[in-house]
Order: sequence, then structure tokens, then C-alpha cells
Amino acid sequence: MPEKFQTPESHIPFKKASYRMGKVNAHIKRVFGEILQREANLPSDCLITVSEVETAPNLRVADVWISVMPIAMARKVMKKLKPQMYDLQGELNRELEMRPLPRITLRIDHGADYSDKIERKLADLE
Repeated sequence: MPEKFQTPESHIPFKKASYRMGKVNAHIKRVFGEILQREANLPSDCLITVSEVETAPNLRVADVWISVMPIAMARKVMKKLKPQMYDLQGELNRELEMRPLPRITLRIDHGADYSDKIERKLADLE
């Protein structure tokens, strides 16, 4: 059976988050953003932000969506982050005061690039 192609905008892996899951996602987003800023060895010529976190209801897995500006640097940033993920995950595990600890999976958020394309198309129509 062929897999359905999913764009970041249509990616909804889990059911609608409950209030508690929303709080957990916001906490992981804040803490992981601070860790990226403090610990990660990243290129200085780009802007990286944590745009969204989606944690599984059983708290075992969390997808962290990062936004990279300019988007052309996204692959370079992911290549730099991949070898650092063990240390970043360990730092997150130390700072989170919850159990079980979610395993982080990084994903690129193309939402800003998509909205930029739409704005350019709308500007061309005017």
C-alpha cells in the first residue's frame, strides 16, 4: 500500500492535544529552544527557531519542528545538528522534570517558506 505524501502543513500524527499535552508541548518547546541556543554548535549566518512540538500521548516520542531562515540553509543546519542530537537529548532529559522522557525527532518546518511564496504570488497579482 503506497504511503500518503504529507507536507508539514498537513502533518497531524496524533489526535487533538488535550490541555495537558498542550502544556507539555509548550514546556518542551521552551526548554529545547533554550538548549539549542545555549548548547548547539550552529552556523551564525542563519536564524533557527523551534516552531512547534508534537508529543505522543504516551510521552515516548516528540517531533520538534524547527524553522530555519534562510530556508536554503536547512539541510546544512540538519547536518550540523544530527551528530549533536545525543548531547542535546541528554541535556533535555536533565532539564525536563517529567517521566517518561520523550525521544526527540527533529523536522524542518517549511511553513514560513510556504507563506513567503504565497505573499510573492499575491504581490505579483497586484
